Amino acid sequence: MAKNELVVLGLLSEKPMYGYQLYQEIEKREMEHWAQVNLASIYNTLNRLQKDKLIQGKGEKPGRMPERKVYHLTPRGGKKLEELVEKALNESRMPQDSSMVGVAFLHVLSRDKILVSLLKKREKLVKIIRRIEKIYEEEHKNITFNWKFLIEEGISHLETHIKMIEKLINLVKRDKTLRK
Repeated sequence: MAKNELVVLGLLSEKPMYGYQLYQEIEKREMEHWAQVNLASIYNTLNRLQKDKLIQGKGEKPGRMPERKVYHLTPRGGKKLEELVEKALNESRMPQDSSMVGVAFLHVLSRDKILVSLLKKREKLVKIIRRIEKIYEEEHKNITFNWKFLIEEGISHLETHIKMIEKLINLVKRDKTLRK
């Protein structure tokens, strides 16, 4: 499953919506920029999720408006959403990191699952920094200035990301609304 499935399932976990309404919600939250989800991909994703029985669409006719299909999350879709959020929180690809989409919908997980995922993510990032620093230390004499800059900028980005994950960990620990 891709990021689009996570976004659509996550939004449908909040309330049933029709396709264009999903797009409006994505625009309202500026998700087309940071989650990179567009209108065409929403309809393709809805069709795929319905085929996989993760969502169910029902025709509704509000007043004089034409009938539209309103999508609801199925129990199977709810379980899949939990899996996707956990997976997204542990994503370690950079810079196209879908963990931000996981953060958007982490409310579907228990506090313990969120914390385990975030701690794993932090550990992965620390290992990446150590690996980069080791290579940098061994090869620094052979690395040109522009590549040194890129390496240092990458490490700085990862360190900042780790600090933000630690901040999120503290927020999760203090939040009273998350289930145990």
